[in-house]
Order: sequence, then structure tokens, then C-alpha cells
Amino acid sequence: MFQKLFLSALAIASIANAATNVCNETSITANVQSDLDNLSGCTTFGGDIILSPTLSTATINGIQNISGSLICNNNTQITSISAPLLRSIGGTFQLSQLTILNTLSFPRLSSVGTIDWVTLPAVSGLSFTTGVTSCQDITISDTDLTSLTGINLTTVSKLDINNNLNLNDIEMGLTEATYQVDISFNGQTAVSFPYLQWAYNLTFQNVHSVDTPVLSVVNASYLLIKNVFSSISAPNLTTVGGLSIDENLSLTNMSFPKLTTIGGSGLQISNNTRLSSIGGFPNLSTVNGAIVLDGDFTNATFPSLTLVRGAVNIDSDDDFDCSSFNSLNSNGGIRGNDYKCAAASTTTSVALSATAAASSGATGGSVTSGSGTSSASSAATVKSAASPNLVATSTGFTLSALLTAVFFGIF
Repeated sequence: MFQKLFLSALAIASIANAATNVCNETSITANVQSDLDNLSGCTTFGGDIILSPTLSTATINGIQNISGSLICNNNTQITSISAPLLRSIGGTFQLSQLTILNTLSFPRLSSVGTIDWVTLPAVSGLSFTTGVTSCQDITISDTDLTSLTGINLTTVSKLDINNNLNLNDIEMGLTEATYQVDISFNGQTAVSFPYLQWAYNLTFQNVHSVDTPVLSVVNASYLLIKNVFSSISAPNLTTVGGLSIDENLSLTNMSFPKLTTIGGSGLQISNNTRLSSIGGFPNLSTVNGAIVLDGDFTNATFPSLTLVRGAVNIDSDDDFDCSSFNSLNSNGGIRGNDYKCAAASTTTSVALSATAAASSGATGGSVTSGSGTSSASSAATVKSAASPNLVATSTGFTLSALLTAVFFGIF
């Protein structure tokens, strides 16, 4: 009787295992298609599947879930990779240096741990019918993709899309990005994240447009560098850790109407050659780091700005009026040790070195202009007479030094 019960239990276990078809191998390297065909009875493969450089095509039949990674690297003859029933990859979907691969067909794939695709110059589209909706980290670099249709995430840790020269459109339903979004040096790409509310770091370089209509918080840095758009807007952004708008050669207009606070990484607006007027910050009241403004502009308007905890360096190649920043400094609104406003016709500088402060007890320095040196009281509150050392410290201050000191941490 006991033997019959034992055999029945074994039969039930065998039937259950057959129903789930779990293959618990830690990894397999497929050198020929038959190696993959031998796995077709598995619905779940427990380890990694590695596609050898000897394969010219690869079709993964039967498997619905790969617990490990799917990897194919350094294969110069493979043209197609497909998995008709595959729904999930628990580890990394890694493809690199596949120079003639032109077909990626994963019609049911919806969940991947990490996507890491580098140097797939013949891949121009994705056959992802269901579409990947869950993935923590994505890197896609040096492909022939024209869009990311087939990848549509709501949350992501890292999204790094770079050097895809024909990529014209990136639209995704992201609501939050917990580490980094970096869209850089693709084609004339239009970027649209219509639901993105919160991000940790955002970087856009060489993009045609950026649309983030509901973005409200960027915890760390927001970098807009070397883009080709004429205007940039973040209509609901209220707080950002640091904002850098640099070398956008077609930029003429900015709009950050709800931005009130910039964190310790500060504000940098520089080398935007067509930006003659710096504005679009009507409610910015506090910058907890430094402010650097550099370029050919005639005015810079920050009507609500009352506190800058870092240094301020303004360098205009045009006829710029420093009076509003001079007033902010003299009223104690600039807390950093260095203040400089230089324009084509005048220069105002206030610098306080630790040595000078210790010896004189001053809270401000001297003011120099195109016509000579005037009383420091016109630009700063001074508790004692300024010494010549303060003037030397002021004139020794350089923009490059400030940029390095303030923004090195961002990059």
C-alpha cells in the first residue's frame, strides 16, 4: 500500500513539473540552432542563455520566461534573433557589437530587468507587439533605430539613449525616473514625456525639442546642453537641484513660470549665442548654490530673487545693467564670498578672502568699474575699510574657476 502511495506521489510531481516545464540549468551557450531547439520543452529557463558568435540566426521557441539573462555579443554574422513566446527576461537583455543584425522579434516580451544594447548599426526597428512596459535600466547606443516604439515604461531607474543618429522620436509614458534620464547626441530627436512628474537627474543634449508638461521636481541636476531648439519650457517645474542651460546655439526663449527654488548645484546659463535676454523665471526666489550667467545678453530678469547662497558671476559681452544684482548684493541677498558683474561698459566685483575677513572683519569688498574704483558701499555692506588685497582677490577671480568649482559635481 505504501509503495502504491509513493508511486502515485511521484506521478503527481512528475505531472506538475511537466505542466510548468521549469528547466533549472544555470546557463547554456547555444552554438547552433539545435541547441536552442533542445530547450523548446521548457516554459521557464532558470539561468542565462548565451548566443554564440557562430550563430547566423537564433530562434528561441517554447520558452516564456528566462530567469537569467539573454546575451549575444561580438557576433558579426547574426542577422536575426527572435523568441515568439518569450514574455520576460529577469536579468539583462544584452546585445553588443552585432554589426549586421537587422531583426529583433519579441512579440510578447513585456518585462526585462535591464536592456543593454550597444553597437547594433543595422537594427532600425523593433518587432515588440506587446511592448516592454517594465524595465529598470535601459542603455541603447549606436543603433539605426528611428523610434523606440515597443518600449513604453511608466517607471525607470536609468534611461540612457545616445548616439542613435536616425532616432527622430522618443515618446514614453514615464511618470518617474529614480536615477538618470540621459538623451544625448542622437538624431534631431523630439523628446516627449507627457506624464513625467518627478526625476532625479535629467540630461538632454543635441535634441530638437523637449516636452515635459507636468514635470514638477528634479531632485539633482537638470542639464540642457548643445541642443538645437529655439525655446524650452517646463511649465510646472517648481524645484530643481541644479539647472544648467549651456551652448544651445538656437535658443531665444525660456519659460520656467513656477520654478521657485534651485538647490546647491546652482544656476548656469552660458554660451547661448542667440539668447539676448535672460528671463522666464518670474517666481524664482532662492538659489542655494551659485549663479553663473555668461554670454551676449543685454538683460537678465529675476524679479522675485531674494537669496543666493553661493557666489554670483555675471559676464556679458553686451551693454548689460548690473544695478539689480548690485542691489541684491548690497542688501545681503548674495551670501557667497564672490560677486562679479562684468559687462561691455562696466565691471562690479566684490570678493572676500578668508585671510582678509580674519584681518579686517569685513563682510564685503571693493567695487571696481570701467571708470575706476568707487566706494564699496554702493554694492555691499562694509563693516571696515576695504584693503588693496580685496581688490586683488576680486580681479583674480575667473569664470572658469567658478564653473569648475560649482558645476564639476554635476557632470
